Amino acid sequence: MAQENKMDEIKISLDAGGTEGEISVVRVDGVIDTMTSSELEKVMSSLMDQSRYNIVIDLGGVDYISSAGWGIFISNIREIRQNEGDLKLAGMIPNVYEIYELLEFDSILKAFENVERAKGDFSITLRSPSSEENSPKIKTSTEIIEDKQEGSHTVKDVSEPKSEEKAAHSEEKDEPARSSEDRRVLDLAADDPFLSIREMKKILNSEAGDHPKLGWWKIRGILKRYDILSKKKRFRFARRK
Repeated sequence: MAQENKMDEIKISLDAGGTEGEISVVRVDGVIDTMTSSELEKVMSSLMDQSRYNIVIDLGGVDYISSAGWGIFISNIREIRQNEGDLKLAGMIPNVYEIYELLEFDSILKAFENVERAKGDFSITLRSPSSEENSPKIKTSTEIIEDKQEGSHTVKDVSEPKSEEKAAHSEEKDEPARSSEDRRVLDLAADDPFLSIREMKKILNSEAGDHPKLGWWKIRGILKRYDILSKKKRFRFARRK
């Protein structure tokens, strides 16, 4: 049965997930700011006191996260990963996701469209906890935080230093197979790499004509598939065009 904590602007529910209940799913609704973040911090501390280090934070009902809220996730990730666990975010609305991306927290915390996908990613990790191939997801504690402070790019960049070169070769090889949706998104990304996904969605749909309209998650998926999800990578992609 879920446990709940309520305040004027926040509601927190806690459930177990996974085949054996090894994943803790924390559902948050409302606003995570200076006033309410202490309630979330209590839940996080309680989970770690119980040695529950596989955590999904369901943010589907969260309208806003302040620096205090983001700080909770970042401050706890070190201990979580030192204990071979991980914390994954799920269900962020576009406005919240754009802040997450803008602050480059995507280099520290993985985010998923929904809770099921986040739990599914845990399933891969839990099936082979000692695999070095999965190490970027669970290995890093001090190293990820310190790399971030020193200006490293992303977890993927650390484990795959030639990812951008591979992406460039992949784009050349896959050029004939690109769909019209892919081409529309990639052309816009090349024209203005600093557009947010929300701005791209507005422009693409205003110029759609006979083409189907594209949703926020669809555009994000295309950018991710071509490894240009961050504005920094879109800028490099635009320079290669």
